[in-house]
This record gives sequence, C-alpha cells and structure tokens, in this order.
Amino acid sequence: MIEFRRGPALNKLMRLIHSYSSMLVLVLLLFFAITGITLNHPDLLYSKAGQVSSQQVLSLPEHLRYSSLPQSEQQQAQIAEQFRNWLSDEHQVKASVFSYLFEPDELLLELDFKRPAGYATAIVDFSNHTAELELEFNGYLALLNDLHKGRNAGTSWIVLIDLTALACIIFSLTGFWLILKQPSRRSIGNSLAMLGIFISLFAYILSLH
Repeated sequence: MIEFRRGPALNKLMRLIHSYSSMLVLVLLLFFAITGITLNHPDLLYSKAGQVSSQQVLSLPEHLRYSSLPQSEQQQAQIAEQFRNWLSDEHQVKASVFSYLFEPDELLLELDFKRPAGYATAIVDFSNHTAELELEFNGYLALLNDLHKGRNAGTSWIVLIDLTALACIIFSLTGFWLILKQPSRRSIGNSLAMLGIFISLFAYILSLH
C-alpha cells in the first residue's frame, strides 16, 4: 500500500517538474533553437547592412590629463578604470569584457571594450590630451548569434546559459521518467530515443567524410 501511494505521488511530482521546467525555459529554448539555425547558415542570413562603425577623436577632460604614467599595476588599473567610467558615462561606451594596455614611455593607453556583436577601442594619447575612439556594431543578427555562443556576453549571461542547460536536463530526464512509467508508450518512447541516438551518430559519421 505504501508503494502504491508513493508511485502516484512521485509520478505527479515528475509531471509538475517536467511541466514547469519546460515553461521556465520556453522562451530561452526558442531563442537557442532559432539562433542555432542562424549560426548554421551564416552565408544565407548574414548581411553587412546592419553593420555600423564610427571613429572620432575626443578631447580629454582636465581630470584625466596626465603628464606622466605610473609604473605600478595598481595605479595603472585605477587610471584605466577612470577612463572606463568616463567613456561609459559621457560616450555610452559599454562592454561586458574590458582590458587595457599601458605604454608609459610613449604616454599611451589602449582601452579595449568587447561585447556581443561589437567592440570599442580607445587609444589615449596623453601627450596630445586626446583619445581616438573606434566603435563597431555588426548588426542584430550577429548580436543574437554571439549571445547564443556566450561570446563576450559577461558572467550573468553565462550563468543564464548554464541555468538554461540545467533546466533542459531536468526537462529531458523527467520526460524520460514519465515515458518509462507509461507501459502503453514505453516501447514507442524507447524506439524514438534510440532513433535519436542513431541519427546523431549517423550525422557525425557523415560529417567526417
């Protein structure tokens, strides 16, 4: 009697987890499915029409004009962060990945901003009190594709991809459990699972030739 009660309760729990996990990642599953197609067919869908690039020379504000550059990494990091904040606040240069390179002898600082489907580079010339800013955006299709790959998307998006993958694993395993618990559908479910494995292996073997 105990086993009889536990079985239906477990099946009900599995159905709830299966249903809610699918709804949790419904939009994300559609997103990754559609962008998976666009990634596989870049020649058909890629267009340079959406590309935008620009270059401009900026004058440095007074508080960022240095006559000499420090040698210590800590001081260089502080200066780089000041320029990052200035470009972000005043010129809307934002990115998920940020890096910099100092050349103290030549009074130069190179700032590199990377983000999905684009980048920004700023070369600061302290001797002339100017910054040469270059911006590029490769279009919204490239943005979606880079988000699919998690390229330069930042930690929060990478965590979201991992959580989506975890939800998909739960969705798949609970679906497999529910099929196994339905004798009338078990044989068809197992056959489809084996067919999926066979198709995957066959496609991989064909790709090697």
